[in-house]
Amino acid sequence: MALTHVLLFFHLLGAFCFFAGGAVVGVLQLAAIRRERPSEIHGLLRLAPFGAALVGAGALFTLGFGIALAEHEGLGFSPAWIQAALGLWVAAMALGGFGGRTARHARHLAEKLAAEGDAPSPELRGVIAARGPLWASYASGLLLIAILVLMVWQPGSPHYSAAIPVSVQETIARENPQLAYFPTRLPPGYEYAYEENVSPAGFDLYFTGIGQPSFGVVSAFCYTEESAMHTFALNGVSVFWSATYEDQQAWRCVDTGGTNVLIQASASVSGDDSLDTSLRRQDALALATLVAYAKPVG
Repeated sequence: MALTHVLLFFHLLGAFCFFAGGAVVGVLQLAAIRRERPSEIHGLLRLAPFGAALVGAGALFTLGFGIALAEHEGLGFSPAWIQAALGLWVAAMALGGFGGRTARHARHLAEKLAAEGDAPSPELRGVIAARGPLWASYASGLLLIAILVLMVWQPGSPHYSAAIPVSVQETIARENPQLAYFPTRLPPGYEYAYEENVSPAGFDLYFTGIGQPSFGVVSAFCYTEESAMHTFALNGVSVFWSATYEDQQAWRCVDTGGTNVLIQASASVSGDDSLDTSLRRQDALALATLVAYAKPVG
């Protein structure tokens, strides 16, 4: 598994724990407000530390693995949406901490009153229903939702492919923006390996997999449909495929307004020169997938 996938997994796991823990604490606090007897209130609030622990673990995971993911992808802290998300994260932690302290005080008070006769208490009611801490907790939850929106939307940032490191895409896009097409979907068994021949004229990307599969984009005359042995219809486009006994190739052409862009993928698997078996067709479809799901940065 690529490092990007590992970092993304733990980042998303942290986000899940973050929201799950916040939901647990919120539900318990709202349920406690509707109770009168201190024993009932304590019975609910004594479960809140488990939700708080999820929030704490989720906060550390989202922050740590989020920063590691941004650095690994070459984003750093420069994008405005990352800076905004970090600012909102700090604010959410501060507000949540303020609301959490009041909940802890209410839990200890409820435990004490339950041991002293379990009679309804205006003092306990005032602590648990205090508007300031409640609104702080609600605001913390809203900030978490805002962070999630920023993570998904990433306003102001180009739309990069998750299949290729962002730093590689940025380098290629600077060389020639019109040729900055990248696969957005990788076939099973494919993982990005390295890039070569990056220049204003084009580039090549290489992947792990049988036959050293590669993906390339160049500004060149496009092959005609007559050169193809088969045509795949994928993702709303036509992808042509042809092969010899040693080499296989899939391609399609894009007109970017005066520039002919040839998007192609190739591999070298001996004997893969037809589509007469399911395995051969699968290999051909893998190359066609790279080409069909290639999209420009932006």
